[in-house]
Amino acid sequence: MPGTTTPSASTAQSQSLTIHQLTVPPRAGVAITDYLTDAKLMRYEVETLCSYMLWLRAWWERRGEAIRTADQLAAAHVHDHFIDGAGFARTITRRAGFELDEQRMRDYSWGRSVQTFHAAGGAQ
Repeated sequence: MPGTTTPSASTAQSQSLTIHQLTVPPRAGVAITDYLTDAKLMRYEVETLCSYMLWLRAWWERRGEAIRTADQLAAAHVHDHFIDGAGFARTITRRAGFELDEQRMRDYSWGRSVQTFHAAGGAQ
C-alpha cells in the first residue's frame, strides 16, 4: 500500500510505521504488524469515508436550499453527488456492518443554537 511500510516481524519492534505522513511509534514488546494490518487500516478508512459522506448529505439536506437560492447553478452541479454518494455510503455501511448514527447526523444543528434548532422544528 502506498505510504505504508510494514517491516518484517524481527525488525518491527525497532522501527516506526508511517501512514499518510503520520508516524506511529512501536509499542514495547508488540510488533507493528500485530496491531495495524493493511486490512484494519483499509476498513477504518472506508468506514471513515462513509461517515464523512453521510455527514455531508445531512449538511446538504439542511443547507442545500439556501445554497440553491444563492447560486442555483452551483447547487445543481453538486446535488446529485451528495445524494448518490450517501446512497453508496449507506450500501457499504450496511454490507460491512458499520454502525453509524444517521439520525444524529440529520438532527445536528449545523451552527445554530439548540434553542433555535428546536424552535425551527428540529429533533422533535
